[in-house]
Amino acid sequence: MKKKIRNAVCSCLLGMSVMAGSVMTASAQVPYDTYSFNFWGEEVLQPHAYLYERMLTSRDFGLSLSFPEDMCIHGDYLYVADTGNSRILKLELDGGVVQEITCGENASDPLKSPQGIFLTREGHLYVADGGNGRIVEYDGEGKFIRSIGRPQTTLIADSQEYRPTKVVVDDAGRIYVIAYGINMGLVEFDKNGVFQGFIGATEVSVDYFTYIWKNYFSTDAQKARMETIIPTEYSNIFVDDEGFIYATINNLSKEDHMQGADAIRRLNPTGTDVLRRLGNNSIIGDLAGREWSSFCDVAATEFGCYYILDDKGGKVFAYDYDGNSLFVFGRKGAKEGNVQKPVAIALSGDEERVYILDSILGGILEFRITDYGRHLMNALQLNDMGDSEGANAQWQEVLRSNSNNEMAYIGLGKTYLSEGDYKQAMEYFKLGNSRKYYTKAFYYYRKELMESSFGTAMLVLILLVVAVVGIRCAFRFKRWVGEVRCFMSKH
Repeated sequence: MKKKIRNAVCSCLLGMSVMAGSVMTASAQVPYDTYSFNFWGEEVLQPHAYLYERMLTSRDFGLSLSFPEDMCIHGDYLYVADTGNSRILKLELDGGVVQEITCGENASDPLKSPQGIFLTREGHLYVADGGNGRIVEYDGEGKFIRSIGRPQTTLIADSQEYRPTKVVVDDAGRIYVIAYGINMGLVEFDKNGVFQGFIGATEVSVDYFTYIWKNYFSTDAQKARMETIIPTEYSNIFVDDEGFIYATINNLSKEDHMQGADAIRRLNPTGTDVLRRLGNNSIIGDLAGREWSSFCDVAATEFGCYYILDDKGGKVFAYDYDGNSLFVFGRKGAKEGNVQKPVAIALSGDEERVYILDSILGGILEFRITDYGRHLMNALQLNDMGDSEGANAQWQEVLRSNSNNEMAYIGLGKTYLSEGDYKQAMEYFKLGNSRKYYTKAFYYYRKELMESSFGTAMLVLILLVVAVVGIRCAFRFKRWVGEVRCFMSKH
């Protein structure tokens, strides 16, 4: 018997070693790790969610890119702002050039260092033509429609340069622009191109010591030498299917990170940040202990997940709707599959592919989703759709590949929570270290327990009261009888 057990254990260990060896071999072929952050903010390795597939370069385009700055995807086409060559390229997904846009209204009106592009649902192309200080709109065929120039406002000094760098348009036709050197938020135009104001200005973050010293103890000369405390500018913007604007900030200091400054926001049409931050860690990329991340672009799915590109570490950070860390992949380096200067990220319509534009390499890196990544994203999408049964099946697949995935436990907890199985939801939220959702499930479980047990509890309470009253009455009656007998015996 002991020999059989020993052989079984050896076989199990051998199988595990073979599996581990195969995993290590597979990981060794990928020039980056994939990980997420657990409850304590520690990096936990996990199976790859996306694997490097290829890079589209000048060999595919038939022409070279010169320090491109932006990219977006529309259907089966990629649009690239080829900034150094002052043109916009429309590319097929296999790299073939479909169209090249080099001018505005006519040949004598050339584009000059365009840094931002955006495609509407109708296929209209908006270009942030920074060198000319304007936004240019083209129709689906690439024909010039109009040009929107400098905002007519006294809030921008005449001596100040107006250079738009990024642009997005919501479904209502409102145009939002990031302009270099303007720290009052996003520049907003209505659908007719009329300036409406600024929205989403970032809050000024300053420690108490600096504020008190500057205002109460420093001399006039010291004040003059001190750096002016001004709001931080946005680095990039993305509009999701609901019309909310994701905006990244990439020039935060170490002090800003330590004080909990926002590295990304989700703005509603009034400019209010509505990004959900229910995860266990801040949404700042790599956490303390490593070099701080620098967000340069963001792309979101239809079901609330978003991918943020870090130009400092060359990584992609993926978060769910609540701000939980899903996975991190990518790295800077010289190996194939690594990046050198990532500037833009785009997702295919089915989230099966991630494209990263590299300014120095002058190419577009393509990453394809793995089975593990597909199960994870499908589970989140089904959760969003309210399909608990389908989501549960996908979460179970995720756990088969990665039993340490806290998001899978949280996802299962959410499905049980939506089904009203609060006790089971509590167990999964505990496994996923989600205090917020555990508290929510516990609240409903306690309420359900009280409601279901109220009748029984009241009946027991009434019986106890009746029993106590009956016993007291019996004792009083017995005492009265004794007193009567005593009185009768005396007389």
